[in-house]
Amino acid sequence: MQLAALLRGIRSLEDLPALAAAFGHEPLWDPVPGGREPMVVVGRTGDFPWYALSGAHADQRARALARRMAARGRLCGALGLDPAARRLTIAVSLQGAPRLQIDLDAPDRSALAALGRLSLDERSGATRYATQAADALGGEAAGQRFFREFRATVGRMAAGLPGPLPLADRHALALLQLTRVLFLYFVQAKGWLAGNRRFLAEAVDRCLARRRRVHRDLLRPLFFGTLNRPLSERGAVPLGFGPIPFLNGGLFEPHPLERRLRGDVPDASWRDAFDGLFERFHFTVAEGERAGIAPDMLGRVFEGVMAPDERRASGTYYTPAALVDDLLNEGLAALVSDRVGCSQTEAERRIADRDVSARQAVRRLRILDPAVGSGAFLLGALDRLSSLVGGDGSPAEARRRILQRNLFGVDRNGAAVRLTELRLWLAVIADDATERPESVRPLPNLDRLVRQGDSLFDPMGSGFRIPPDRRRASELATLRRRIVTATGPEKRAVLRELARAEARIADASLAGADASLRDAIAECLANARGADLFGNRKGLGSAGAERLAALRRELRQVRTLRRSLAREGEVPWFDYRVQFADVFAAGGFDLVIGNPPWLRAEDLPSDLRRRLAGRYRWWRSGSGGYANRPDLAVAFLERSLELAAPRGVVAMLVPAKIAAAGYGASARHTLAGGTTLVAVADLTGSPHASFEATVYPLALVARKAAAPPRHRVRASLGPGPTVPQSALQGGGPWLLGRQPLRSALAAVMQEHPRLDSVLSCHLGVKTGANRIFLDPPDVEGELLRWALRGRDLAPFSPIPRARLLWTHGPDGTPLPRLPPLAAAHLAPHMLRLRARTDYMGGPPWALFRTRAAAAAHRIVWADLARELRAASLTGLPDTIPLNSCYVALAKTDAEAD
Repeated sequence: MQLAALLRGIRSLEDLPALAAAFGHEPLWDPVPGGREPMVVVGRTGDFPWYALSGAHADQRARALARRMAARGRLCGALGLDPAARRLTIAVSLQGAPRLQIDLDAPDRSALAALGRLSLDERSGATRYATQAADALGGEAAGQRFFREFRATVGRMAAGLPGPLPLADRHALALLQLTRVLFLYFVQAKGWLAGNRRFLAEAVDRCLARRRRVHRDLLRPLFFGTLNRPLSERGAVPLGFGPIPFLNGGLFEPHPLERRLRGDVPDASWRDAFDGLFERFHFTVAEGERAGIAPDMLGRVFEGVMAPDERRASGTYYTPAALVDDLLNEGLAALVSDRVGCSQTEAERRIADRDVSARQAVRRLRILDPAVGSGAFLLGALDRLSSLVGGDGSPAEARRRILQRNLFGVDRNGAAVRLTELRLWLAVIADDATERPESVRPLPNLDRLVRQGDSLFDPMGSGFRIPPDRRRASELATLRRRIVTATGPEKRAVLRELARAEARIADASLAGADASLRDAIAECLANARGADLFGNRKGLGSAGAERLAALRRELRQVRTLRRSLAREGEVPWFDYRVQFADVFAAGGFDLVIGNPPWLRAEDLPSDLRRRLAGRYRWWRSGSGGYANRPDLAVAFLERSLELAAPRGVVAMLVPAKIAAAGYGASARHTLAGGTTLVAVADLTGSPHASFEATVYPLALVARKAAAPPRHRVRASLGPGPTVPQSALQGGGPWLLGRQPLRSALAAVMQEHPRLDSVLSCHLGVKTGANRIFLDPPDVEGELLRWALRGRDLAPFSPIPRARLLWTHGPDGTPLPRLPPLAAAHLAPHMLRLRARTDYMGGPPWALFRTRAAAAAHRIVWADLARELRAASLTGLPDTIPLNSCYVALAKTDAEAD
């Protein structure tokens, strides 16, 4: 029986032995005598029993029992059943008594996966099983440990690579090697490596015992001579490995970076990887099957291989699985409701019931994630579509068909593309019931479906347009589908054909752009030579001269691209309207979904800010002030709407501030006035939106079509309160609460002025290098100030905790020279100081946005917080608010107070 069905059937303690049996334990019914309230042993393996109790406070009692047993050094599990609340609590008697609470009627996917990892391992004794259970209940602690170790191993291997290589290439090479081995550990768990679930460790041991090199004599023949070749093409050494499947798929093809590596990965690095990482963990392909590392944990790899500073710089964070499911459900239901002609609620029912109308509506769906990250949304879409339209074939075959025609992804980060491919490949093999390695089908080639590229900027900018050539587009689609399943010489031939097809499409587009630009230039010059009403020559004027210069720059760029295309013989850049020309010949993508990078404008390089302002209307600041500093997610949202087909759906996670901040006005105006808003849900505080970062997400689902009259917008993902779309029009803040709350807020806004109309508001001081400027060692006392961060604010009370090296004078300008101790502290950091994004010359120790520091009368509040906590800095001239604060400048201390 499946776990979800088993949980729904639990009504009393008598049903819990079946749950213990599902975990692989001996089911029992052994009442414990002497207690004030009934308690029963419902299962046992060796010295590890499962105690069960029931009642209104079963949660607290189960955890208390686990803590008491832990204090006595006794290992056990505790099950607390609350029949009235339909809730089950599972705890284990280790430090902290880790627990899991489950809604018996509607267990979410992450809870089911954790329960699956409670299944008994055949190697488990009581201590091992207790640790396994604690890891499962404690929020995938094993996964967290693995990816922490994985990141450290990547760093050590990168540092140990031979030869002069840039740091980024070292990291990419190390990640490539380790992801190959990671994938093979999952393949090994299927029994596909010569039928030996210890194949890799034993092969490494034999290689080292014979004084051979792991990389040269084992892994290279395994990767390139075995896994990437059919059995008939293998040499003597690969055949000596035994029955190994031909996997293909691109993962085991030599990477261009490997050709630049002088030598092999040292044996010391491989010993560290196998002994210190892979052999310390248990791997399983089926999600939730046993304790250990399962594919459902791999979403955290992307965070695991990026340092915290890199994650903040890219705005990239792992999306919780439950939130992926919720957003996918809403987006798919929006498509089905439109295509079938039913309500959103009815579409959800039809999808859940696998109704034939819903299956037909999504069969040829084209889904895009424009910032694919670790592939969470593509993986979720693969799972949903395969269950909905899978048909009578095997689940693995259904997934292969869907990968061939339904899913697309793009990301600037090559590691993200590689990890997405890895997760999709694992999803294919997880459901493959093949037992004999030689009968395993090769992996699908995904490198023409998940592409490395920039979703925000086309090579030719927004004016680059593809002629609607359906014949060429159809040819491209056919070739791309063939590549997914091609191998060997056929694959190489189809790749050459596809490259030529893309080049023809790109050249036709560039030729059309060349002609259009020449016509525009000629028109501009003709207009300048014409006469005005008085017979005088018009001339270009400043605006005309600027337009002519821009057209000529664009023409030069087009011709440069055409020369590059002719020289390369293939398209050496990514462009949606070239590589996915068939999609755009049909109008665009049906569903554009994702969680794009969240980065505030001040965290972006100035040249990127200028490019975004020139390209994206929603991103441009309409007026000055702190409220008009847009987030990068706004540009992704506008781009996603462009990429969607007419009546297609955009489903995105964006910062909740877009619903209210000044910088979101243009986006709100266009979305509410020109699309059908299906759902706008503020997920702040939602248990499904538990990011591993301080973020406040908004789920936005919109159909690219005008809303019908009296349309109502969901204010949650799924059934719940609704808001008239007409109430969201005009570009003002979106008030998403119930009607009485919206009416009260509207009245307040009408009767009282906005804060920015009364006070001048700014962001706080930005150092660009907090580690250098905060809490410095011995420096001159006159340069030290109190640094106030957003987290240091209590209501009406600033509580600064860090000291700031203040390198500016009383007027806010940087000091021309520093006293000796401060100069000595900063001297080793000069390169880092000059490399800061906002540094534009002058003293390298200059800080940025210092007006808020030099002002006399200030009110501050945190830039990100669940509730407003503001304080006056009256009488605190030496307290400097940093850029995690907003600062309003008052005219007097009395006004500030």
